[in-house]
Formats: sequence, C-alpha cells, structure tokens
Amino acid sequence: MLDTRFDQEIFNWALKQDLEDLRLAVVNESDSKKQDVYAALYNYALAKKQDSLIQRKDFIR
Repeated sequence: MLDTRFDQEIFNWALKQDLEDLRLAVVNESDSKKQDVYAALYNYALAKKQDSLIQRKDFIR
C-alpha cells in the first residue's frame, strides 16, 4: 500500500499542471499503463477545476 503523503503529492502535482500538457501526455505516451496513469491524473485535475468553477458565486446553472 502506498503512503498517503505520496498519493497527495501526486495529486497536488497533477493540479499544478496545465491540462493541455496532461492531455498531450496521454496522447503521446506509448506505454498503455503509463497512458492510463496520465489519463487518470488528467481526469482528476479536470474534475477538481470544474468543481472549483461550479462553486463560484457567479456561476449560473
């Protein structure tokens, strides 16, 4: 089992990355396992950024 501090470091790193860079990492990676990891990090970062947008007071639903 991985150390939770290590997990948090990975997620924090993903949040600091440009979404386009993460998307390109998914597209350009030839190893399918690494591609899956990059895709998961991309989806995590995208979801967190969407959540922060939705939480704004000026967000209209």
